Amino acid sequence: MGSLAVIIKGMFRQEQRSGRVMMGYLLGFAIMGYWMRGFLQYAADTGEPINILETFCVVEQHYVNMLFLVLGWLLVVADAPFMKGNIYLLLYRCGRKRWNMGMFFYILMQAFLYTAAMAAFTIIISSFFGFAGNMWSSPVYSLALDAANSIGVKYNITFPWLAMMKAMSVPQAFAVTFLFLYLYLAFVGALLYTAALLFSGIAGMMAAMGVHLAGYLRMMDGYTETSLLARAVPGNFIDGTLSYWKSVVLFLELIAVLMVLSSVFVKEMKFH
Repeated sequence: MGSLAVIIKGMFRQEQRSGRVMMGYLLGFAIMGYWMRGFLQYAADTGEPINILETFCVVEQHYVNMLFLVLGWLLVVADAPFMKGNIYLLLYRCGRKRWNMGMFFYILMQAFLYTAAMAAFTIIISSFFGFAGNMWSSPVYSLALDAANSIGVKYNITFPWLAMMKAMSVPQAFAVTFLFLYLYLAFVGALLYTAALLFSGIAGMMAAMGVHLAGYLRMMDGYTETSLLARAVPGNFIDGTLSYWKSVVLFLELIAVLMVLSSVFVKEMKFH
């Protein structure tokens, strides 16, 4: 465990200084900020305060935002499987299996940091417009009732998840939204890493982008049950029951399968 922690720590030290990683985070902030601007403008025009946790719930579950938000994350992990000049020294000291686990857990931890950064960004900006508490605000309630999409057209933001508002408090909805985004990013990152380990970095990026875009297209066609991207939007599956936890189990299973596959592939991989 000690050497595994050293590998992960070294990866963070190495990657956090990378311009690519910084640009990935900045791209994520820019995308979140674009959609957040419409929602906050709508809230300001109503003259009513909003719950500071609501912004993340609204913006993260906006379909088009999810399509582009993942691009920032892919930029963060685009260098997978992270083979640097010291790769042979690490393999000699730690072995292939432990090196692979270090890279895999780095992706899982980096996905959590990326999600946390996006959530913190929305909370900090929203603190100038609202309050903290358990209650849903009047602007979000009106947005959820906007069946004609008149608000959505004017402010370029939607939140059709009235069932979520009825079933959960704002902190609960925030926690579930955070969890779903994290698991989806972790899955996409794990898929990119595993495909890059087996084939090449380009193949890994193509596999991640292909699954992501296919999920978006199926979601827009209404096939939410078979769209992994739709599974990352909890509002699609909150209906007063606990059925939305099936998405959590699905993502955990996919991540576990990719972890096992990477452990198998790394034994046969030729490092160049």
